[in-house]
Amino acid sequence: MLKIGQFSKLARVTVKTLRYYDKIGLLRPALTDPATAYRYYTEDQLQTVRLIFTYKEAQLPNDVIMKLIGNKEDGRALLEAQKQILDQREKEIQSARCAVERLLGETEKQTYAAAVKNVEKRVVYYCRGYVANAESIYDFMKACAAELVRTNPDVHLSQPDYCCVIYPDDGYRESNIFIEYVQSVDRFGMDTGTLKFKELEPVTVISVLHRGNYDTLPDAYLFAVNWARENGYTLRGEPRERYINGQWNRADVSEWLTEVQLPVWEEETP
Repeated sequence: MLKIGQFSKLARVTVKTLRYYDKIGLLRPALTDPATAYRYYTEDQLQTVRLIFTYKEAQLPNDVIMKLIGNKEDGRALLEAQKQILDQREKEIQSARCAVERLLGETEKQTYAAAVKNVEKRVVYYCRGYVANAESIYDFMKACAAELVRTNPDVHLSQPDYCCVIYPDDGYRESNIFIEYVQSVDRFGMDTGTLKFKELEPVTVISVLHRGNYDTLPDAYLFAVNWARENGYTLRGEPRERYINGQWNRADVSEWLTEVQLPVWEEETP
């Protein structure tokens, strides 16, 4: 048995911390002398302290550490859940860092250019539904494409191709996003519960290409809106996004390419 002071030196942890661990039930002494209240620990508990500190390095809260130490729950499931939390924090920190660097002028500001395009009338299939976030949109598109192949094997994509994502909701949402995915095809097919066909009416759009992740996509929208106003165009209808390159085919985020399309009409000059 080791007295608390000796155990503290070997475990490289303060006596105050050991007393706190005892108080909250994270690490109880192997023995407490009822006469003197001295705390005694075993050599095996040195390994437990090392494990506790490893869990703390993983930023796990004390209540979760107690479950892991006591084998009260599936340890792997708890650790996998913590990994997801840390992955999300890492993304948020990276996004915040990029924002600070932009504010400090340490990153090169993306240069945008606008073009006016006429999108012709097309036969399309479309799917409407909810996605968890922007990163989930591609999975939604793949599911729609698989549904087309399964239910309408004689319907093929048109040439030239046109596809886009439209946001029918009244406002912007960061999660649980309602979208409409539209893909041009060579003919009308059979509607299903999740996939339907229609004619997409012709429209004039302001087109702006955006490179990089979706966090700075609002910069492309701002440029497109300002360009439209300065050049005598009025916005109409829902904005569209065309995902040309993304996480599905480019590992480097800087190579992601998204086209923002704003439907407009040209203001009449007096």
